[in-house]
Amino acid sequence: MYHTLTNEKDGRCIQVQFRPFQDKDAPELIRCIRSEYADTYFKRGFYTPETLIRENASGHIRFLTAELSDGGVAGMLALKRFLPREDMCEIASQIFKSEYRGFHMAWPFFQYGMEQIDRMDVSAVYCLPVVFHDITEVLMERIGLMPCGFVFSVFRMDVIHHSYPRDENFKHPQGIMVQPKSKRDGGRIFVPAEHSAFARDIYGSMKADCAPDSTAVPLTGESNLFFENDEIQKSCAIHVDRAGADLAARILAIRAANPEPLQTFNVFLNISDESAVAAYEALTALGFFFAGFQPLCSAREIMVLHDPGSVPLYLDALALTPRFQRVRDYIKPFYEKRRARE
Repeated sequence: MYHTLTNEKDGRCIQVQFRPFQDKDAPELIRCIRSEYADTYFKRGFYTPETLIRENASGHIRFLTAELSDGGVAGMLALKRFLPREDMCEIASQIFKSEYRGFHMAWPFFQYGMEQIDRMDVSAVYCLPVVFHDITEVLMERIGLMPCGFVFSVFRMDVIHHSYPRDENFKHPQGIMVQPKSKRDGGRIFVPAEHSAFARDIYGSMKADCAPDSTAVPLTGESNLFFENDEIQKSCAIHVDRAGADLAARILAIRAANPEPLQTFNVFLNISDESAVAAYEALTALGFFFAGFQPLCSAREIMVLHDPGSVPLYLDALALTPRFQRVRDYIKPFYEKRRARE
């Protein structure tokens, strides 16, 4: 089905349909990426047709295509799965060629993406919008996703090109937005007492349940964790499935192995595990601060913590919806407390 869309500035009309990716689309999707990001898009593999085709065929990423009535391609959208570790589907990488901006194509394209997700068995719908503009946040909230937190210091602005205005942040964050699907109860989650009310608010905003428990069970045994570091962005994600007595030493070792001045770290802490409150205390002692939640995306409920290193955050400069501003305003004092310790 073709949609007739009108450009808000010059009155031009186009007809576009949204459909599943075909192998022949790969070069056009790359042209979409280059139109917005030139050669700086952080998903480096997306510049290779073979990678796009292989990822789509595997089911790991399902690409969707915005096709014009003349057969051309105006834009792309990706639906990403994380099986077997996580059970959500991420709405990602909606990118349009520059000549097709202003047609308000994003909303019907997101709607089409949600129609595809509704056919899947997923625990939740997940999105990590950039926050140097609020367009994606607005549309995701309209669909039903809710702000839950931030993954800070993800993108180095000196190595990425985009068409939107820049602010003071040298490394830009992503927001975290979630809509529950098959999973609507986070169960018993282990969070410090100071965050219990906020946890209830976040889960409640999605009409989901949780049972916060602030019991600080001592750390024992070995930690179960792994990390992934983006060498270009200098952004390290550390996934802590179980925190043990060696947690602080393991985190310090990861820091020592990645000593660059621009290096930053995000911890994704399993708060379904009873060691989480003690782990939170150990991580904040190392300079991490609370950055929100990633709820309902797997068997593990997740709290996000951030260590900005020497990279300052300008939280008031972020382009946020009112709902996201409330999440930012809750997190901000914890960042300021961390800065006061420097």
